[in-house]
This record gives sequence, C-alpha cells and structure tokens, in this order.
Amino acid sequence: MNYEGFLTQVQKSVSDIIGEEGKVSISHVIKNNGVELDGLIIMMKDSNVSPTIYLNSYYDENCTGRPFEGIVENIMEVYNENKDKVTICADFFMNFENIRDKIVYKVINYDQNKKLLQKVPHKMILDLAVVFYCLIEQGELGNATALIYNTHLQTWNIDVDAIYEIAMKNTPKLLQSNIKKMADIIKELFMQEQNISDTESSDIFDKMNSDDISADMFVLTNISRINGAACILYENVLSNFANSIDSDLYILPSSIHEVIIVPKVNNLDKTELCQMVKEVNAEGVADDEILSDHVYVYNRTNHTITL
Repeated sequence: MNYEGFLTQVQKSVSDIIGEEGKVSISHVIKNNGVELDGLIIMMKDSNVSPTIYLNSYYDENCTGRPFEGIVENIMEVYNENKDKVTICADFFMNFENIRDKIVYKVINYDQNKKLLQKVPHKMILDLAVVFYCLIEQGELGNATALIYNTHLQTWNIDVDAIYEIAMKNTPKLLQSNIKKMADIIKELFMQEQNISDTESSDIFDKMNSDDISADMFVLTNISRINGAACILYENVLSNFANSIDSDLYILPSSIHEVIIVPKVNNLDKTELCQMVKEVNAEGVADDEILSDHVYVYNRTNHTITL
C-alpha cells in the first residue's frame, strides 16, 4: 500500500483495538531541518495526554517486508510502555506561571527551518535561530520537552522579547555547560566499549600519538548532552575558556547537541575546517540534528562570535 493508505490503515487498526474507550488520530509534525513526520496519538477517555508514536519508520519497515500485523502489535506495545510516562497534560501550559521557570532555548539552522519558524517564536543570530521549549522533565534516559509555538505566546499574552529574556536566564541554570577535551571523551567511549579499567586505558592512550588532531579539540555541550550547542550563547562560557587557553577560538558545529572548539592558531585554515564540517554533516550526522555547515570565530578581545 502507499504511504497515505498505510497511515489510514494503521489508524483504523488501532481504533479497532481501542474501541470506544478512546480516540485515535494522526498528527503531522514539522521537526528540525524540515524533517516532517506523522505521529499516531491515542487519546483515552480518562486522559487528555498521550505519547506521540511516529509512523514513518514503520512504513519503511512495511515496504521492506515486515508484516502489517506485527507493526500494529509493536505500536500498541510502545504505547502501553509509554502512556504512563507522560505526566504533564495540555492544560498545564495554559497558565504561564506553571512553566515560566522551565522555559529554555536551543539553536537550530535558520535557512533549513523557515517553515517551522513561521509557527514558533524565535531570534536570529548569525545563521542560526534561537527557539524556545519547555523542559518538562530531566532524567537519565533523556529530557521530556515541548516546543513553544506562537499560539502559546498568544495564550500567555507575552511577546518574543519577554520569553527570550526568561530563557536566557533559565537555560544556563537548568542545563549547565560542560567542556571536555575530545581525547578524554574518546577515552571514555573506548573504556565503555572495551569494558576496561581506567589504568589499562591510560596505558593504551599514553602510547597514542600526542600530535593526534583530537589533542587540541574540546567539546562544548550541556550536562544532558541534548541541544547543547546552545551553550555558545551562555554568558562568559566562551570568554572564560578562551582566556584559559590564551587564544581566540574556532567553533565547529558538530550538531545541535554539541560544538567542537579549537584554538585559533596559524596552522589551521578556516576553509579547510568548513569543508570538514560539511563532510561530517553529510556522512555522519542525522538530518534533523545538523546545525550548520559554517565555522564560527570567537574573538576574546571584543567578545563576539562571527562567521
């Protein structure tokens, strides 16, 4: 069946399972970088909140031979596993005071999100857009979040400048920044994959070439490692780090979740760094997690970020 027929059939099949106890609908969602998904929402009569189960990947599996009945069964398993994990209902967002202290921001690519930006409040900085979301819950498995739309601002009777000011205060507090050496992160991942001790890994890494490119690279993100590229806008984060290594900085947008910082030294060519970022984005970053193909420069004398 074609994609539209698949969506219709999934909705009908799940509706038959739910019966009169709830209502099943399909919601079209615009995600980051123009990625558009269709989500199944099961709203039971005794609840006004539901997880969204995206169906696009299920259709791809169906096209490659996965039986339709198995897909529907899996969808119901996902719903039952997650239905009680959503603890904030839609009415919670009607009162601005409920979420004032939970409003934070992230950065996304401006040009790649023009359709989404028509619907959400934002501020443009360089080639990026600062958008806002509510950090509902934080946990080891990730963060529960809700993007803030223009309709929310209308309900709350506030403007984009007000929410921007609130988010600029909240975000560094709720999602503290973190800078680590790239080599240390590689070491941690290596230890986890190989299940070896810190002493053993140190012996291995001591034998590695000290001229390895990762030696002068640092990763900036937040404590949750989600939407951590926004840390480049935190007050004094870049300034303090640049002063600590006595250098201006190149900022390489690794993804929306983190950036790579490199000291701005003569043997590094910005054009070559840009080409490296483009290649990594094309080959190793999910479409909805790409931030930018540009490399930024932080000047520690005048405290500015430029393209």
